[in-house]
Formats: sequence, structure tokens, C-alpha cells
Amino acid sequence: MSSKPPKKLPRSLRRTLLLWLLLPLLALFSIGTAVVYHIALDYSEDAYDRGLLEAANDVIQLTKESLKNTGQVATQSEARDMILADQFDETFLSILDEQGKLLVGNGKLPKPHLNDISSENNFFYDTKVGHKEIRAVATLLTIQVNGKAHTWQILVGETRHKRDQLADDIISIFVIPQAIIILLSTGLVMLGVRRGLAPLEVLRAALAKRSHNDMQALEVPDLPTEVQPLTREIDHLLLRLAAVFEVQKHFTADAAHQLRTPLAGLAAQTDFAREQDNPPPTQHALEQIKLVSTRLNHAVNQLLSVARNEPGADKSVQLAPMDLNEFSRDATLEWVEVAVRYGIDLGFEGHSEPVLIAGDDVRLKEMLDNLIDNALRYCPKGSRVTVRVDEKQILSVEDNGHGIPPEERERIFERFHRLLGNEAHGNGLGLAIVKEIAEIHGAEVTVSEGAGGYGAWFKVSFPVHPPAQ
Repeated sequence: MSSKPPKKLPRSLRRTLLLWLLLPLLALFSIGTAVVYHIALDYSEDAYDRGLLEAANDVIQLTKESLKNTGQVATQSEARDMILADQFDETFLSILDEQGKLLVGNGKLPKPHLNDISSENNFFYDTKVGHKEIRAVATLLTIQVNGKAHTWQILVGETRHKRDQLADDIISIFVIPQAIIILLSTGLVMLGVRRGLAPLEVLRAALAKRSHNDMQALEVPDLPTEVQPLTREIDHLLLRLAAVFEVQKHFTADAAHQLRTPLAGLAAQTDFAREQDNPPPTQHALEQIKLVSTRLNHAVNQLLSVARNEPGADKSVQLAPMDLNEFSRDATLEWVEVAVRYGIDLGFEGHSEPVLIAGDDVRLKEMLDNLIDNALRYCPKGSRVTVRVDEKQILSVEDNGHGIPPEERERIFERFHRLLGNEAHGNGLGLAIVKEIAEIHGAEVTVSEGAGGYGAWFKVSFPVHPPAQ
């Protein structure tokens, strides 16, 4: 059994920019900091080495003067008091003759190889005295003693306390501020990337707020020049989609119109046949034909409504001031006979004053008809359906039927989506038409539980700005 390869994570533009900006920046800062740190450390080492060499030269000078004045080599205490005194480091001194015999000092400093030392080239080396790290210098002293030439080794060393302290000072004075600069630079780069990508988020938000019916060109101000080609291509895509939807809308409308005439003829002929003296099987078949033709006619009417409210339909909408209260009452009265036939109590609760909105009465009639038809179809016999209009310009249809599960309340507005386990006849277009007509009017349609905690309550909230009278 072959295992599926792991799913590849989508590429992030933000992450790519941060990697290409931060990694080279951090690498340059780190390399620069390391180079400068080692250069500063080398300069400090050279400075202390020169001081150590000066101390060795002073010992040489003191030794020469002592031999000249007294005929003896200066003692270690004299050299330490005069030359090697240091309040930070412990110093070491050894003067050795040609045979390596200690003339002055305690002989603790290890000797370098004699070939490494010359009178012209002083030899610096690192060594240890016990557990102490020592930096030492070795040089040669050629001197005449009692008319005889001698070559002595001068070894001067010191512990590394000053040097280590200077290294710590370099870290605290230079490296730590550099690290802070790196952190600040990282923050500024991240902020710059976020600000640079902000127009894409504005574009995304503009697209997310759009209705699927809106095929107008994008109007997002102050977009960078790099993003404008993308918006132009999106506009071109919207134009192509609008053309496709227009063709689809015309096809749906033409097909529905072509079906209406034969369906009307079929219904008329069926009614005529039902009025004849037919045997029971024939009469039953005619009744079924009548029922099916009625459902098919309803589906055709809804397809026509879908075609009228396809994307771009808002260009043909004629909004005019209208009284939502009176309009809804008249539309509800037309459904009373159907409600009685279903055995459902249909009522209307209006407002005492006119509720003015700007609307297209033909489309709003389709919207309310679909809401009432949906309630009557899906409520059991004996239920109650109430159409309401309030002063906040909200039209609602409430029933006390079975209700709609919360997980289905978003999907019921999708075309051809129907609740499972329901025996009511329908094609799943009614609530999609309701939502599209509401959006054309700038209204919002929502569904929730009824006031008693059961049933369904559909609300259509119109814009609160009253139309000009």
C-alpha cells in the first residue's frame, strides 16, 4: 500500500520576503560584528604586547646599568619595583645565561626554543605557570662581562587579567550594542514588510466584502504600481465572468420562457380532462399530472426569477419610495387561501405608521413570496406563520415549525441546497432568490430560531436611510 506524500505547505510571500531580507542582513551584521571584534581584540593584544616588550627592554636597560655601576645583575625585587610592578596582573621575570642557568628570577616561566629568539626578532608566546594563563616575551641580551661576550635570555611574562577584562569590555561596549542594532533592524524589516504588503490585505478585504453578484471593476484607492497590474487582470476576469453570466442568464430566461407556454397548455388540457367523466384510475392519473405540472411551473417561475436576479441585475433595478408596511400586508393576503389549504395559520403584524424604503416592488414581491412559500411548505399542519414589519425597516417571516439546524443556516441560501430528511417538495432555489434580491436592495437577510426557541425566523434588514419623498 503506497503512502501519500505529505501535503506541501503553501508558499508565503511574507515569509519569503522576510527570509531574503533578514537572513542576509543578520549574516552581514554577524560577520561584521565578529570581524570588528577580532580586529579590536588583535589591536588590544598588540598594545599589551608592546607594553610587555617595553618592560623587557627596561629590564635589559636596568641589567646593563647595574653591571656597569656595580658589576652585578639587578635583583628580581629591584626589577619588579622599578619596572614590573602591575596592580592588575602578576608578573614573572627570568634572566638565563648561555647554559640556561637562572641568573635573576624564580625560573617559573617556561623557556621557548633558542632558535626562535634573535636579537632582532623578539618572540611572543603563550604558556602556563601552574594553572595560570601567561603571555610572555623572550629576547636576547648580548653583553660584555669582564671582557668576555655573553648572550643571555630575558623572559618577561604576565597573567592575562587585563587582556581578558579588555575583551569583556569590547563585548559590552561594542558587541552588545551591535546585537541590539540587529534586533532593531529585524523589527524594522518585519514592520516594513508588513507595511509593504498592506495593500494586498486591502485588496483582499475589498474582494471579501463583495457579493457574488458584483461584477463591477475594483476601486481600491492608493494601490502601489506593482499591485495595479494584478487589479487590472482581476477587472478583466470580472468582465469575462460578467459576459459568461449574461449568456447563462439569457439561456435560463429563454429556456424558462419556452417552457411556460407548453406548461400552460398542459395545465389547461389537464384541467379540461379532469372535468370529464373519467374512471377512477384515469382521474387519479390526471390529478398526478396536474400536481407535477404545478410543481414544474413553480420551478420554471423560480428559474425566471433566478435569471432576473443574476449578477448585473442591479443595473435594471428601479428603486422607488414605497411603504414596506402596506406592501407586505397586501402580499401576505394573497397567500391566505394557500395557507388555509395547508392548514396553517398565516398572520400579519404591521407597524402603525408607514415604513418607507427604496425598493423594486416586483422583486420584493418575489422575495416575500418565496419566504412565505418556504414557511408554508416546511411547516407541519397546524403551525403558525407570521409576517412582520417594524419601524427599523425590518421585514421578517417567523414560523413555529421544525426549525433549521444551526450548521445549516448558512448553506440554505445556496442554490439547490435542501435540508435532508424533509419530505416537502422544492428545488432549493427559493432562499437563494431571497438572498440575491436582498443584496440587490443593499439589505441583509439572516435566519435564527423563533421567539419561543423553536421554528425559524427570517429577517430582511433594509438600509436605515429613508428614501427621498
